[in-house]
Amino acid sequence: MAKLLTIEALQSDLAFVQRQLETLPPSPWGTARLMWEQRAEEIGRQMKALQGASTVTASVALIFDGLPVIGQEDIRLDFSSDALGSFQKIVTASLATLNNQTVATKGKAKGAKQSKLYIRDIVRGSMGFLLEELAPQQADLFETPLKSAVDQATIFISSLRTANEEQFASTIDNAPPRLVGAVQKFAKVLKGAGATAKIVGDDKRVELSLDDVNQLNERFTTVTVHEESVTLAGVLLGVLPDSHTFELEVEGQEGVTKGAASDDLVEKYVTDQQFKEQLLLKPVKAHLVYSRTYRNGNLLREQITLENLEPRFVDQNFGRF
Repeated sequence: MAKLLTIEALQSDLAFVQRQLETLPPSPWGTARLMWEQRAEEIGRQMKALQGASTVTASVALIFDGLPVIGQEDIRLDFSSDALGSFQKIVTASLATLNNQTVATKGKAKGAKQSKLYIRDIVRGSMGFLLEELAPQQADLFETPLKSAVDQATIFISSLRTANEEQFASTIDNAPPRLVGAVQKFAKVLKGAGATAKIVGDDKRVELSLDDVNQLNERFTTVTVHEESVTLAGVLLGVLPDSHTFELEVEGQEGVTKGAASDDLVEKYVTDQQFKEQLLLKPVKAHLVYSRTYRNGNLLREQITLENLEPRFVDQNFGRF
């Protein structure tokens, strides 16, 4: 279970134990008092052990309340699937941004397979879901990339919640469109359902009240992401697998066009030698997506994603095609 959520549960248990102790006479010889004191000591030991422990795999609880939730046991299926799905997209985009890597705006994000979270349990005492990554076969001493991505996603949402107008604009201006779109979708799902949410991880947490959800949606109405698919003729200078980027010399344009390469394209480029040999330093047709982020109608940033490539043959009589 997410460490922070476990600590909060223990704190609640300790508060209950302390209330029981307050109702008992001060005599140190009472059996009931001894029992509750021992219980308090045990909870204290557990909390101390957890606070000093380090976790290396991703574990996060999503806890919902509001109109989609009935009591502490029932939640609307359509809402929960939309909310969990949009949160997964936030984590996937967050993982792709680690180490300042360029994030493709469409198709599979880099490391999408490694970003999958799984429902491990239902959060007791409220309506929520405990999400975790599959445990690695071999124990690791360092945090997994997915844990770092979950923490980063929580921090990003928290920063948007607490930001003033200027800070919100600055954060959106500097964030990858894919991450912006994923958070925008998550907020829209909450708003549409009249729901609130808590995101509780091992060390990070954020609460989104109805006011927070309404404010996020209102601010996001000024943000749009426009995508345009184009096919350009040029010469492929290379696809860089480690950074998931490409370099292309486009006919009729000066300089080198650079941007992100889709996960599927990089995988084929690396594993299919014949595909690579047909394209590298040769005429190609490049299928690109230009993603432009606007706020209040003003262009904030442009990102180029290479989705696919195909050879462009040369005919001496008719030119290239």
